[in-house]
Amino acid sequence: MRVVFLSTFALDANVSLINALKKKCDVYFFTEALYEIYNFLNKNKLKKTISKGTEVDELQIFHNLLPLDKTYVVKGTRNANVLEKLYTSYKVHQYIKKINPDFIIIDNYMLTYFSSTLRFRKKMLMIVHDPFLHSGENFLIDRFLRKIHFKLIRNKILLNENQRNQFVEYYKENPLNVSSSFLSVYDYLRCVKIKETDPLNNFNILFFGRISPYKGIQFLLDAFLKILSDNEYPSLTLTIAGSGNFDFDINDYKKYSRIKIINTYISPENLAELISQSSVVVCPYTDATQSGVIMSAYAFRKPVIATNVGGLPEMVEHNKTGLIIKPKSSQAIYEAILKVYNNKELAKEMAENIENIYFSGEKSWDASAELFINALHKIELKSE
Repeated sequence: MRVVFLSTFALDANVSLINALKKKCDVYFFTEALYEIYNFLNKNKLKKTISKGTEVDELQIFHNLLPLDKTYVVKGTRNANVLEKLYTSYKVHQYIKKINPDFIIIDNYMLTYFSSTLRFRKKMLMIVHDPFLHSGENFLIDRFLRKIHFKLIRNKILLNENQRNQFVEYYKENPLNVSSSFLSVYDYLRCVKIKETDPLNNFNILFFGRISPYKGIQFLLDAFLKILSDNEYPSLTLTIAGSGNFDFDINDYKKYSRIKIINTYISPENLAELISQSSVVVCPYTDATQSGVIMSAYAFRKPVIATNVGGLPEMVEHNKTGLIIKPKSSQAIYEAILKVYNNKELAKEMAENIENIYFSGEKSWDASAELFINALHKIELKSE
């Protein structure tokens, strides 16, 4: 079975998923270099509109995970440059026609692959990363392109089961056309060299990821101020790392020496080091789908404190791989942090559970890839 995987930005999950899929089928991977912040690819280094993976320096580190001779990097252009974007789409389509895939997996609704979407839509499986657009990010262009692609591509797969029924009902989808799988650990972060430390000597609480209103960062900061006011936990520190604009005034928080705010693009090397040196990762989201942040934390066996929203309870098993708390509550975050801090044995057990479940167990990438293969076979049966 020959499968083409069409992506625009993210390498994080795709590197691992493709590594698992290539054990089961013949996989060709296309990704777009547009903004370095999304997939660490500098488009200005690309000499051609479409470059082979073996020609792209930034991909060489992933040679054990990606089939670089079957990987293609598209030199991206913004959707606003419609004519240039559609020309690029045409050129990509010529490559895909030569490959002649049995199926196509697509993880986006950009114009980059629109020519192929029109031609191959009946054999496409669309990954819907966000079944519902996040609060503060419901942009007109996103809604427009999303609507078109949802109409064109019948078969879809979500990355959590929790929202499947709601998705089917909201978008009036045929339940038989909507499958689900899940994210597993982000192996790409283990490819970079980092300096290992003992996170239990200095207990660092870490938030990382794109700064956005739905991330609930202020609730975390206020919880940490409560910890500081206790004057009982001198070894606790908090790091907030990621690019984007805060929707509240952070100046009052910056004056505390035990709060470190890194408001910039975080490279894979820096991210890997931040996670490895943390003791617990907090996802204080006010709404969510699934979370690559959790899977990045799990790559280093770090327990996660996450709110009970979207598909997060599927990813964080309460008292097993982390803690699930109610959203929009600084008090709940405060109590959860101290629970992990005061119970080192619990933190150790959580790390062992992450290892057993996600590296080789029922939530491994091999298990996730099997659900993708099943979804592709469903398309095959419908076409017979």
